[in-house]
Amino acid sequence: MPSLKFSVPDAFGDLRASGLARPAVEKFAGAWLACFLVMARGNIFAAFTLEHALLATICGTVGAAVTVLLLAQMDRAIDSVARQATISAVATFIGDIFAHPSHFPPQWAEPLVTATVSAAIAIAVWYGRRWWRSS
Repeated sequence: MPSLKFSVPDAFGDLRASGLARPAVEKFAGAWLACFLVMARGNIFAAFTLEHALLATICGTVGAAVTVLLLAQMDRAIDSVARQATISAVATFIGDIFAHPSHFPPQWAEPLVTATVSAAIAIAVWYGRRWWRSS
């Protein structure tokens, strides 16, 4: 006879690791942090404004949406550090272009730097998760 116990994580199983919500949240956070740091141009204390937070939120939201669109078309059973870094970089690059004009020339330079920082964050998270699971 089946159990009558209800488990919230089991009810939303597809939203967990194999679903799209977790990668979207991870890419939002990575894109938000990368955009926030690069917009500050090294001066973190000058970046603590509502305008910077809003622009980083737009960048992260667009990056998360791009991530969901990309992952919906891919086989999510395969995971690699190169794939995570590439998805983060592409999603953040597009998100940064939508969020605001570049703060320094040429127009694509700041989105490229932001995408590189986001890819580095994705690599750190990927290896950190593997280290956490092994210990």
